[in-house]
Amino acid sequence: MTIWYILLVILGISVLVITHELGHYLVGKWLGFTITEFSVGLGPKIFGIKGKETEFTLRALPIGGSCRFFGEDGNNDEKEKRHPEAFEENEEPKEEPKEPDPRLFSSKPAWKRFLVVLAGPLVNILTCTVLCFVMLVGADVLLEQSKDVYLVVDTVNENGAAEKAGMQPGDVILSIDGTQLDSAEALNAAMKNASMNGMTVTVLRNTTITTNQTTEDRVTTTDVTIDGTIETLQFGSLMDQATGNKMMNISYRMLPYRQVTEHYTVGKAAYMAFPETWNMGKLVYQSLGMLITGQASCRDMSGMVGVVDFVSDEMAQTQSASDAWDLFLWFMALIAVNLGIMNLLPLPALDGGRLVFIAIEMIRKKPVPPEKEGMVHLIGMAALLLLMLALTVSDIMRCFGG
Repeated sequence: MTIWYILLVILGISVLVITHELGHYLVGKWLGFTITEFSVGLGPKIFGIKGKETEFTLRALPIGGSCRFFGEDGNNDEKEKRHPEAFEENEEPKEEPKEPDPRLFSSKPAWKRFLVVLAGPLVNILTCTVLCFVMLVGADVLLEQSKDVYLVVDTVNENGAAEKAGMQPGDVILSIDGTQLDSAEALNAAMKNASMNGMTVTVLRNTTITTNQTTEDRVTTTDVTIDGTIETLQFGSLMDQATGNKMMNISYRMLPYRQVTEHYTVGKAAYMAFPETWNMGKLVYQSLGMLITGQASCRDMSGMVGVVDFVSDEMAQTQSASDAWDLFLWFMALIAVNLGIMNLLPLPALDGGRLVFIAIEMIRKKPVPPEKEGMVHLIGMAALLLLMLALTVSDIMRCFGG
């Protein structure tokens, strides 16, 4: 099943990149730009379909795509400077006109070029909003949750301290050494204070879970109570042989005493999709801030391989196909807004860097010399490719335990 999740994630990321390029394409066509090629995929061309002025191509690597404008980046190639229909393969180039071809990308007004470049990242952010809407329609969204929770044991590790003490899956942990537990924080604090040589744990066994639900105007309040037989377990040594730390060697889940959820209609989902996109965008900025301030390092970054591996692995651990699909949509929304925000950074070779040069042109009333701008973007692209290569190598080593 994991291989299908991997392929699905690769396809999803490819679609997000293509929608980015589609943003450039649609706004470019709307504003009268000449587009020579729109490609799906990267690398060698497999086949293409020639439109009136644009060739639509499918390329070998099924990741990404591109939208190539007529005369973009100050290309001095004779054929590139002429309209796509103005020459044949064996035709001799005509004499270059004295005036720049008005169909060149650089000949268009600066405000139009600004909108075309901006369109790609904005479409990524809009894609995030659409995905949020899809996730929210018909969903029961958590509005409020009690801080107090039941700590329900899911698994008991073999030969661990909990198994030796007689703990069983389904037990509800009530207290450790007399300290009442109603949160994960309380459990961690009690374990920290417990003696390495042993402790006394009180649990509920043979439990019966009772839920009481009340619904009013699509808002449902769920109260949970658990009854059972109280058992006292005496733990011996808590030292984990592998780590040397105090551990119970269990996994558990937290079941809140009370939850309040709202069932989203289409209208509510559409309304809430925008703040949900904003919240995802804040996650991206917070991550960037952590990198800048040193709270996170480059080792915490992942490239394409790492993202695909992580998302597909998380999907494989879900309990059902529906949960996997929900998780997939959530990650695609997060990646979409990530692509949009990262591309808006004012760095060479990114859309944000191009926007900076166009903004300078609009302020100065004259463009930055094409050769200088091209050199800046070339250096930026080289640095970006080196970063991608380094992240890919790091991802592969991490995947194989290197």
